[in-house]
Amino acid sequence: MGREKLLRLLAGTALLVLIAAAVPLLLTWRTPPQPAVPLPPGSPAALVVDLKESATPDDVARLDRESGLDLQENSVEYPVDHVMRADVPAAQEAAALAALRADPVVEIAEPEVWFRIPAGEETSAPAGMAAKAVPNGRWTPNDPRYPEQWNFRQIGAEKAWEVTRGKGAVVAVIDTGVAFETDEQGCYQAKDFGGTQFVPGYDFIHKNNHPNDDQGHGTHVAGTIAESTNNREGCAGLAYEAKIMPLKVLSKEGYGSSGDIADAIRWAADHGASVINMSLGSPFPSAILHSACQYAYKKGVTIVCAAGNSGGEGVGYPAAFRECIAVSAVGPGGKLAPYSSYGPQVAIAAPGGDKTQGENAGILQNTVLAGTDDYFSFQGTSMASPHVAGAAALLVSQGIKDPAEVKAALQKSAQPKAPANQYGAGLLDVAAAVSRGTTLNVERPAWWLLSVCAIGLCAALGITRRRLAGLPGYPIGTVAALVLGLLGPDWVAARFGCDSHMNMVAHSLLLPFLMLAELEGRAALQWVALFAAALTAHLLWDLRWGTGPFPALAEWQATLWLWANTVAGAVICLIALVRSYHARS
Repeated sequence: MGREKLLRLLAGTALLVLIAAAVPLLLTWRTPPQPAVPLPPGSPAALVVDLKESATPDDVARLDRESGLDLQENSVEYPVDHVMRADVPAAQEAAALAALRADPVVEIAEPEVWFRIPAGEETSAPAGMAAKAVPNGRWTPNDPRYPEQWNFRQIGAEKAWEVTRGKGAVVAVIDTGVAFETDEQGCYQAKDFGGTQFVPGYDFIHKNNHPNDDQGHGTHVAGTIAESTNNREGCAGLAYEAKIMPLKVLSKEGYGSSGDIADAIRWAADHGASVINMSLGSPFPSAILHSACQYAYKKGVTIVCAAGNSGGEGVGYPAAFRECIAVSAVGPGGKLAPYSSYGPQVAIAAPGGDKTQGENAGILQNTVLAGTDDYFSFQGTSMASPHVAGAAALLVSQGIKDPAEVKAALQKSAQPKAPANQYGAGLLDVAAAVSRGTTLNVERPAWWLLSVCAIGLCAALGITRRRLAGLPGYPIGTVAALVLGLLGPDWVAARFGCDSHMNMVAHSLLLPFLMLAELEGRAALQWVALFAAALTAHLLWDLRWGTGPFPALAEWQATLWLWANTVAGAVICLIALVRSYHARS
């Protein structure tokens, strides 16, 4: 077989390998169709409308006239979020919905969907000090009831606290509010939140700037994330140096609408939240809520949600949306709690309590329940979700801010457990997660430093070589090839996000492959060889340190893609060098 035939065979094989590796990765980006949204039984007839950004007040007035509806601003977020709401007689709902969906200024129109605190979250107020922490030589907070918080030891919180405690992160708690302030209206701060830092929030139920908790659920959830810690009072919080953004979307009875929750998500994204926790759910999807989750995700917000308390298969919404991290619940033994929902959307499991093992097997935090400010033991996926939100806040405080990277760090560091539809990647291990965060923070600067040194060295050698040969100018092509191959993929990931489709092109050998097929000159082929070699080095680095693209969208698929391109890169580099050697200058 001749040399050219062999080179063409190698190139063709490399192309087939790339195509084969791309197929399973492309399948992960297929967005499943959203099911039709039925009207929840027993709910009042109302429609929620998300207008296009181009909609004007005249458009709204026209919609009112033509539909016969009285569209009202859903919250203070209007007109930023373009969400409106209208009551409608049940008999007219179908016709009004069809008319709205056909209008050119309407992005989404759907029946109002009601969300609630997941059912069956039992509460109690244990007497205290029933459990004793086992001394392990690590720093532990001096909160007197910390020994009862088995959940933090289960996930390695004490080891994580040696690295970070959440400073710089802002966690939005979208719930029943938080008992965070004392005011003239009779609201007061829960006794173990005096040292917790808060940023301004909003009450979407009462339409004011005082999102206080009149139910107790939201305060308990916020406590797991950032209850005041090491203050010789009560319990500890996981990311206790993070700030809480209280957003009230659930009433005293624990119910809230899809429009209010969507507005709260957008509020959080627009007001600096880095993490959102939603310990609420519904079996009914909401397109408007999904759109809000997509909006927040694109703005770099990690969204963590309770999977639900159905005790069977079927993850609720918004946890089931792709942009959210769905969390199932385990008890002290690490086994799935009997109440926990599960399904293929579950990303990770975390402590949620299991009171079939006794009252001390619940999650203990401070809250105000029925007018009593005390330490209550809850159980539910509502309690599991804030553990993951707190862990995400710890990663954010380390500088890991892309939600795809946060999710990947949590999943890749989890303690493996099967089956995957119950535990996702496994049980949350916050100590391993922050260790991974530290590694990422070390490896990225190291890669940039090595890349800059390599580019500088090659530029210096190129200049020296040209001067010895008596040639003018600088090796611009050499520097461009190295910059494109070594640093280009990272720039694309930073610009478009780690789970962007653009990363598939940025981390592939498509460009040098096409150039290889077209170029003939020696200098051009040498450029292709150098570019392919640089990109191959980048891919090998990603494989070694786990810093590859689209980490949250695929696991083995992404690894297969990286390996296929690494092998193809070596082949393309070899072919280009051989062809350049035999090419006429």
